[in-house]
Amino acid sequence: MAESFDLLMDVSPKKLAWNFLVHVVRLWKTPCRYNPKEINSIEMGGRIQASVPKALVRRWNDNIDEFKMYKMSNFIVVDKREKTKTSMNRWTLNFSHRTVVLLVENPTFPLQAFRLTQISELLNADRINDSQLIDIMGEVVGKEDPKELITSKGKETKRLAILVEDLDNYRIGCVLFGDMVDQILPYLDDGRVEPLIVVLQFFRPSRWNEKTSVQSHFDISKLRINPDLEEVRDFRDRRLAAIPSNLVRISQVNTNNSHSGADELKRGDVTVNTIEEALNSTQEGPLWIAGTIVAINSGKDDWFYKSCRKCPKKVETPIGNRYECGKCGHTHGSASLRFVFRFTICFGWTMLLQFTKLCNLYNRFKVEVMAYDGTGSITLLLWDRETVQLCGRQAEQIKDEEELYAEGYPAALESLLERKLLFKVNVKSSNIKLYDQVYTVMKVCEDDTIFEMHLPNKTFSTVTDTGCSNSVDLSATMVDINNLSDSQYSVDVVEDSVTSLKCKTPAKTATMVLKQQIPINIENEEELGFSTNKLTRNRRKRQKMQLHDNNE
Repeated sequence: MAESFDLLMDVSPKKLAWNFLVHVVRLWKTPCRYNPKEINSIEMGGRIQASVPKALVRRWNDNIDEFKMYKMSNFIVVDKREKTKTSMNRWTLNFSHRTVVLLVENPTFPLQAFRLTQISELLNADRINDSQLIDIMGEVVGKEDPKELITSKGKETKRLAILVEDLDNYRIGCVLFGDMVDQILPYLDDGRVEPLIVVLQFFRPSRWNEKTSVQSHFDISKLRINPDLEEVRDFRDRRLAAIPSNLVRISQVNTNNSHSGADELKRGDVTVNTIEEALNSTQEGPLWIAGTIVAINSGKDDWFYKSCRKCPKKVETPIGNRYECGKCGHTHGSASLRFVFRFTICFGWTMLLQFTKLCNLYNRFKVEVMAYDGTGSITLLLWDRETVQLCGRQAEQIKDEEELYAEGYPAALESLLERKLLFKVNVKSSNIKLYDQVYTVMKVCEDDTIFEMHLPNKTFSTVTDTGCSNSVDLSATMVDINNLSDSQYSVDVVEDSVTSLKCKTPAKTATMVLKQQIPINIENEEELGFSTNKLTRNRRKRQKMQLHDNNE
C-alpha cells in the first residue's frame, strides 16, 4: 500500500503526526545574538517555513541540504508571526525530539524551487510590502563599484548595487551586502559577452524616493549565479535569442549623483509646484518646487550638528566624557593623559592625531534657508548631502578655518544666496497642521536648463536675480511701478508694495530687493530713503498738511 502524505496547505496546529514529502528549497542558519559563532536555530523556507530550535541544532546540523527531497514527519505547528516572512503560509513547522527526516534518493516529482515575482509587478505596484521576501530572476546588465560601509551594529561590510533585467526588458536595481559582494565580483568582467543570469532568492523589496529596488536581507537571502536549473536554462536561451552573445552585456552605472534629482526631472513625468501650492498642500508626501534662496536663517551654532563619525546619526547625550551613537553603537570621546602618553611613545604623534580624529564627533551641515518664487516664501531645511552638493565643501572643513559672518554662519554658505534651484520637499503631517513651518529638502537640482524647463507658469513673469518681480500685486490689480507718473501716487503704491514684499521676502533682504529692482518715480529720491519707516512718516506728514490746509 502506497504511503500517504499531507499537503502543506492543510497544515494547522490541531495535530502533531504530520507526514510530508518535500523539497528543501532554502536553508539558512541564524547566529546567536550575543555570540555570532554560535548557531541559534536552523531555518528552512519555501511554501512553508520550518525551524530547528537551538536544542536540536547539533542533531540536524549538516544533515539537511538544499534542493533535495526528504520525508519529514512529526512536527509542532506554531504561529510565530515573524516580522519578515519567507512564505505566504502563516504557520511554522517546529522540529521536536520526535521529528523524523529521511532522504529520498529518487524524487517522485520535479523541483520547483522559486516563486518568481515579475519586475513589472513591483514597478507598477501601488504599495510595496517590504515584510514579504520575494524571488526574482534576471540578467545582470549594470554594476556599480563596491563600497565599504558600517552597519547599524558597528560591523564592517561591503555594498554593491547591480541592475537586473528580465525577459520583458524591465529593469530593477538590486543591492547586495556582505559575502554576496565577494561572490559576484569575479563574474562582473567589463568585457563579458555571455549572459550572467542570477536568481535573487528571498530578497526584500523596497521603495524609497519613488524608486523601487530589492536588497539582500541578512542570512535569509540567497544569491544564485547561473544555477543549473531548467527554468534558468530556458531564461538564458530566450535572452540569447534576443541579444547575441558577441555584445558586451554589463555596463558601468553610477548613482553617486542620483540625489541631485536631475535624472528624476529629465523623465518628464514630474510636476513642479509653486511655493504657494506647496504651503497649501493637504497631502503628505514629496513634491517639487522651484525657488530662489533669499535668506539663510541659521546662526552661529545651528548651521551644523554633531554626528557619529561612522553614520549620520545625531549624537548629543554624553555618557561621562564620552558620546555613544544610538544607531551604530560607535563610541566617541577623549582619552586620558596616561593613555595619550603611552600611545604617543608606541606609535608617534601622527598616529595619535589620526586616532584622536576617529574618536571625536563629526560635524555635518544642517542649514535652514528661505526660498521665494513670486507666489510666496517657504522655510527649507538642507541636510548635509544637499548642502555639500551646493557649496562644494564639508562642514568639518569650514568650521574651524573660516570666519563667521555677523549673522553667524560661515562665508562658504553665502554662495547659497540668490541660487535658483529646484527642491524636492517632504510634506509631513506636521506641515499640513501648520505647527511645523519648516519643510525638509530631499533632493535638489541646480541645472539652469532643467530649472527653466520646469518653472511653474503661476510665478511672476519677470523674475529677477533676487527672486522678486518688477510688478507687484495690489488689490488684485497688477501695477507696474515703472509706468507710474504721479510721484504722490508712486510713493503710496511703493509703501503698500513694500508691505506686500515684506510679507513674502525675509526682512534681511527686503530693503536690498527694493533698492535693486524697483525704480521709484518721485521728484526727491532722497526723501524716500528706501525705508518703510520714512515712507510711513512722510505719508502721515502729508496727511497732516492736507488736513491743516482744509481747516484754513
